[in-house]
Amino acid sequence: MKRKIANLSVILTVLLLVFSVSCGSVNEEVFDEDLTAEYEIDLTGQHYRWGSTWKEEILPSADYSLSGEKEHKRIKDLEDKYGCTLEVIDWEDGGSRIFTEYAAGLETIDFLDSHADAGGIQLYRMNLLYAIEDIPYVDLSTDKYGTQRFLQYGIFDGQHYGFYHFSWEFPPEFHGLLMFNSEMLGSLGLSLPYEFKEEGTWDWAHFREYLISIQSAAKDYGFDSNFVPLSCGSSFSADAIGFMFANGLKMIDGTEGNYSFGFDNANGLAAVEFMADLYNDGVYLTKDPSVFVKEKNAAMMTHESYWATHYFEKSSSQNYLPAQDYAYGIIRFPHGPNGDENSVSCYVHHHRRLNWVLKSSGKDIEDIGVVINFMFEPLDDSEGWQGALKRQIFYTEDDNEEYNYIIDHLNFSYGSIYLEKGFSSWTGNIISAVTGRKSASEAFESSRSAILEAINKNVTWTFEELGE
Repeated sequence: MKRKIANLSVILTVLLLVFSVSCGSVNEEVFDEDLTAEYEIDLTGQHYRWGSTWKEEILPSADYSLSGEKEHKRIKDLEDKYGCTLEVIDWEDGGSRIFTEYAAGLETIDFLDSHADAGGIQLYRMNLLYAIEDIPYVDLSTDKYGTQRFLQYGIFDGQHYGFYHFSWEFPPEFHGLLMFNSEMLGSLGLSLPYEFKEEGTWDWAHFREYLISIQSAAKDYGFDSNFVPLSCGSSFSADAIGFMFANGLKMIDGTEGNYSFGFDNANGLAAVEFMADLYNDGVYLTKDPSVFVKEKNAAMMTHESYWATHYFEKSSSQNYLPAQDYAYGIIRFPHGPNGDENSVSCYVHHHRRLNWVLKSSGKDIEDIGVVINFMFEPLDDSEGWQGALKRQIFYTEDDNEEYNYIIDHLNFSYGSIYLEKGFSSWTGNIISAVTGRKSASEAFESSRSAILEAINKNVTWTFEELGE
């Protein structure tokens, strides 16, 4: 990096008192030097490569995304300002290709956008990542790199390594959200979930009664037997995690050296049994998201948050709630008897997209910091996705407040990254338990030893306490 001193001229006068043993004289020397507190940064000739498994998300075409032109302009502005070039290229998920190039003595890409389950951990263990705290100009206390609940997915041994492109036109995505058709519920003469929350009755007991009342009212209104009060748009196992968080649990509990699977207890069993009761009542079934979103044959849906916030992608936004012609709302799952009104069912997926900075690229760490700091500034002054959700997407202030509370209190899912095959076994067993093919206790017993083995192997710090 070349730095040209500019902008501030200071006359520095230094009196050097030189005591001469022989003559005792005093000599005065005056130094006139141009100093500065600022730098003009010049990255001329530097070429940066940003590898991504979904290039269109980082650098979308103008006809693909509402923010496409802005993102292309951001790269041009970077190149014009600093004289460097930045190329976004297609790349494999995870670290295998980087390992291969590094082993061959080649300089690798500078940045990796990845959502592979263990990509970041593998690169960290190979000592190929820069800790974000060590990169000049990058301040993780600003929202542009993600809230603490998102940043914690890039923490290894107490330092941050991964970060999220947070202030661009991509609302943060998480699971464990409940969406509901406000207009449908109103036409059925039923209260909206907000009202239960305000009354302090947004709990499992009232929720079960609520779903049964929706089923009855829909039948009277003329809906056929295909109607379902609550559609599970993803999988029962994904919802089970949310219901366990809503019952006051953590996925990993305990203290260092004595960690345990925090769902494997009476309160975790109660969550599975509650879901099984709803399934047996016929008020909670797995359905394709279109049943709720487009066909309007379900009153509520559990799924990932992007179904309620996805607006930036021109080619497929019509498949999501913001493009529909009816009002809808969002809320966290009702809490269980071990939880309370502050419990948040939502959690960041264990494979959320993060960006990693590669030591093996051969670039100067200070130069890298300049590029990151510039690229991750908000695209304009419209508050990005925060402003769009508040002004254009959500129908009520209740939704906006709920969404902001959720992203500040999201739970951490260790998932298959840390719990390995034991977790995959557990999720399959949970589905069997909800649908009556196994008991809830059998679901835990069959994968307990594998999960505990993975905890002892992989879990050396807790995440849930971050961002409190």
